Amino acid sequence: MRTAVTIKDIAEQLGLSRNTVAKALNGKYVPEETRDLILNKARELNYKSFGATGVNVEPPRKSKRILLLSGKPLNNISFFVPIIKSIENYCYTDKHELFQYTFNTEIMTFTSFAEHVKTLNADGIIAIETFDKDFIIKLINLKLPICFIDFAPTNSIPMSGNFDIVKTNDIKSVYGITRQLHKKYGIKNFCFVGDITHCMSFQDRYFGMIQALTIDNIPHTKRDDILRSDKFNYGNTAAIKSELYKLRNRPECFICANDFIARSVCDALEQLKIKVPDNCLVVGYDNVTEASSHSPSITSFGCDKENLGIEAASALLNRINQQHYTYTRSVTIHTKAVYRTSTDRESAI
Repeated sequence: MRTAVTIKDIAEQLGLSRNTVAKALNGKYVPEETRDLILNKARELNYKSFGATGVNVEPPRKSKRILLLSGKPLNNISFFVPIIKSIENYCYTDKHELFQYTFNTEIMTFTSFAEHVKTLNADGIIAIETFDKDFIIKLINLKLPICFIDFAPTNSIPMSGNFDIVKTNDIKSVYGITRQLHKKYGIKNFCFVGDITHCMSFQDRYFGMIQALTIDNIPHTKRDDILRSDKFNYGNTAAIKSELYKLRNRPECFICANDFIARSVCDALEQLKIKVPDNCLVVGYDNVTEASSHSPSITSFGCDKENLGIEAASALLNRINQQHYTYTRSVTIHTKAVYRTSTDRESAI
């Protein structure tokens, strides 16, 4: 699996907007001088459809029918709203048709879904929050171009097929903050909270923590973590508190799979009279609004969600138009640490 240069990378190097770069790369009108500048930079960086020959082999773009597929309703979840909106804007600006479909594996059959896709005559699929292993395999076997935003854990599905993956750089982010907090505060007892079999991003966040602890020679086993299956109610404070009692060591820092879980951990610690950040630190992920509004406010990692949506739509349309692709590509969206009260022990003293 290859890591691809992104639209944002080209835009930042040229000092242009992502939309301008995306239009030029997809055959839409931009001033000739600007277009040449963008295409030359794309060739230089070997961006997606620009091969080693420096020739753009993408044919003139025509209107496509795109299916935005999700495993649960997303329009009321703050993290996904800007992603979906940017996908909509990208598709509508280039006059592609976009359809949304929510598939519930518990009440729907894949056969009925496949018939819907066939009736829709979809050219490709953008899949969000779609992590069920069996469903993904069946989806890939439809032979349609697909772009997944996040993916199932890498040890459960072969990483090859007519699909790409767009995700955040989770391993690097968690690796960095784990080492930083160890060096800054001397913390050695870390605890990861979340189901690492749920999705690739959760798994990578766990790997990031483990890699950091290994580099710093800090002993750690899964008995030091809360790794219950996704069926466990991570949003229930009492349930989290019960799991805290079971830990063999008292954690000095919790690395949580996302901000939703981090909030529950903070609330459970408060009920146990363990002060954050005085006695324990908490780190979340995704930088949702609730992370900043919670008390204590939660240190998290955020990405440019608009860019994530643009990269997903661009990756899919490139794959639709480049049917000769024989490998799965991975587009990594960079994150930025947003430090808040839950790791600011110095200000708390």
